[in-house]
Amino acid sequence: TKEWIDKFKGKFDKGWNAMREEIFANQKRLGVIPASTKLTPWPDDLPKWDSLTDEQKKLYARQAEVFAAYAAYTDHEIGRVIQEIENLGKVEDTLIIYIVGDNGTSAEGTLTGAFNTYAGYNGMTEVPLELNMAHYDDWGFPGTNPHMSVCWAWAFGTPFKWTKQVASHFGGTRQGMAISWPARIKYKGSIRTQFHHMIDIVPTILE
Repeated sequence: TKEWIDKFKGKFDKGWNAMREEIFANQKRLGVIPASTKLTPWPDDLPKWDSLTDEQKKLYARQAEVFAAYAAYTDHEIGRVIQEIENLGKVEDTLIIYIVGDNGTSAEGTLTGAFNTYAGYNGMTEVPLELNMAHYDDWGFPGTNPHMSVCWAWAFGTPFKWTKQVASHFGGTRQGMAISWPARIKYKGSIRTQFHHMIDIVPTILE
């Protein structure tokens, strides 16, 4: 909704290169990645933010704002569900597994992003700037089905390289997961770095 998108107005004006460095620093600070982690290099065939026109920057920042609004809204709604479980006095013995997304962030928007994913399905592999800009104000609203630029997808896969659908690299496959089960999992707030898969998780829970 407009209210959620407005929360992120201007938050991505610094661009995908600076945002990638910021994400990387935050991941180290939070202990999500080891302190010795090296950031993968930015690909030569993806444009750097400083090379873009002002109009391109305006459009691409909007794409990230809408994506961020979706992620924050999703968190908010999941939070409401968990709050209701807590209100019922059941949160201690409720197993919650939270995964958002399916593999890495998607590159289907190509370099330009797309106001509607069906543009690509109909052979428009790069949507003209003027056509995307015509949907600037309604980006993410009913009547659109948008994808952000692959440059954002790459940045949001930090510190890895590649994107969803490229199974050879972690940027294409790795997904964060949060688990809560206070009555059974005693290590509140701890971070696990080993790989997980449903064929491991399901038998462990059942046991």
